[in-house]
Amino acid sequence: MKLYFKHEAESDLGMGIAYIEFDGDWASRQVEIYGDKWFLSNTVYHPETRGLALCDQPLSETCLGTEHEISESEFELVWSEALKKSMLNN
Repeated sequence: MKLYFKHEAESDLGMGIAYIEFDGDWASRQVEIYGDKWFLSNTVYHPETRGLALCDQPLSETCLGTEHEISESEFELVWSEALKKSMLNN
Protein backbone atom coordinates (compact mmCIF):
# COMPACT_ATOMS: atom_id res chain seq x y z
CA MET A 1 0.00 0.00 0.00
CA LYS A 2 1.32 3.42 -0.94
CA LEU A 3 1.08 6.41 1.38
CA TYR A 4 2.09 10.02 0.71
CA PHE A 5 3.47 12.63 3.09
CA LYS A 6 4.49 16.29 3.16
CA HIS A 7 6.61 17.72 5.97
CA GLU A 8 9.19 20.38 6.80
CA ALA A 9 12.76 19.47 5.88
CA GLU A 10 16.10 20.94 6.82
CA SER A 11 19.43 20.68 5.02
CA ASP A 12 22.56 22.69 4.31
CA LEU A 13 20.29 24.73 2.02
CA GLY A 14 18.09 25.78 4.96
CA MET A 15 14.45 25.00 5.63
CA GLY A 16 12.35 23.38 2.96
CA ILE A 17 9.54 20.96 2.23
CA ALA A 18 9.81 17.22 1.59
CA TYR A 19 7.23 15.11 -0.22
CA ILE A 20 7.67 11.36 0.22
CA GLU A 21 5.89 8.35 -1.26
CA PHE A 22 6.13 5.19 0.84
CA ASP A 23 5.44 1.80 -0.70
CA GLY A 24 4.80 -0.28 2.37
CA ASP A 25 7.34 0.70 5.03
CA TRP A 26 10.01 2.12 2.66
CA ALA A 27 10.29 5.34 0.67
CA SER A 28 9.97 4.83 -3.08
CA ARG A 29 9.96 8.43 -4.38
CA GLN A 30 10.87 11.74 -2.79
CA VAL A 31 10.96 15.45 -3.67
CA GLU A 32 12.63 18.13 -1.56
CA ILE A 33 12.21 21.84 -2.24
CA TYR A 34 14.48 24.55 -0.81
CA GLY A 35 13.47 27.91 -2.24
CA ASP A 36 13.98 27.62 -6.00
CA LYS A 37 16.03 24.40 -5.71
CA TRP A 38 14.17 21.14 -6.34
CA PHE A 39 15.64 17.67 -5.76
CA LEU A 40 14.06 14.31 -6.50
CA SER A 41 14.82 10.62 -6.24
CA ASN A 42 13.29 7.19 -6.52
CA THR A 43 14.29 3.58 -6.01
CA VAL A 44 15.05 3.06 -9.71
CA TYR A 45 17.92 5.02 -11.26
CA HIS A 46 16.91 7.60 -13.86
CA PRO A 47 19.19 10.40 -15.07
CA GLU A 48 16.57 13.01 -14.18
CA THR A 49 16.57 12.18 -10.47
CA ARG A 50 19.87 13.98 -9.75
CA GLY A 51 20.91 11.66 -6.92
CA LEU A 52 18.90 12.73 -3.86
CA ALA A 53 19.05 9.98 -1.24
CA LEU A 54 15.69 8.56 -0.29
CA CYS A 55 14.54 8.56 3.31
CA ASP A 56 16.61 5.77 4.86
CA GLN A 57 14.25 4.93 7.72
CA PRO A 58 11.18 2.74 7.52
CA LEU A 59 7.92 4.65 7.80
CA SER A 60 7.25 2.97 11.14
CA GLU A 61 10.36 4.65 12.59
CA THR A 62 9.76 8.17 11.26
CA CYS A 63 7.85 10.94 12.98
CA LEU A 64 5.38 11.12 10.07
CA GLY A 65 1.77 10.81 11.13
CA THR A 66 -1.68 11.30 9.70
CA GLU A 67 -1.26 15.07 10.06
CA HIS A 68 1.48 14.86 7.37
CA GLU A 69 -0.48 12.67 4.93
CA ILE A 70 -1.39 14.06 1.52
CA SER A 71 -3.28 12.62 -1.43
CA GLU A 72 -1.69 10.66 -4.24
CA SER A 73 -2.79 13.37 -6.69
CA GLU A 74 -1.04 16.10 -4.67
CA PHE A 75 2.17 14.07 -4.64
CA GLU A 76 1.93 13.33 -8.38
CA LEU A 77 1.55 17.05 -9.14
CA VAL A 78 4.72 17.84 -7.18
CA TRP A 79 6.58 14.88 -8.73
CA SER A 80 5.62 16.01 -12.25
CA GLU A 81 6.76 19.56 -11.54
CA ALA A 82 10.06 18.29 -10.10
CA LEU A 83 10.69 16.20 -13.23
CA LYS A 84 10.03 19.26 -15.44
CA LYS A 85 12.40 21.42 -13.40
CA SER A 86 15.03 18.68 -13.50
CA MET A 87 14.82 18.47 -17.30
CA LEU A 88 15.22 22.26 -17.59
CA ASN A 89 18.40 22.12 -15.50
CA ASN A 90 20.10 19.52 -17.70
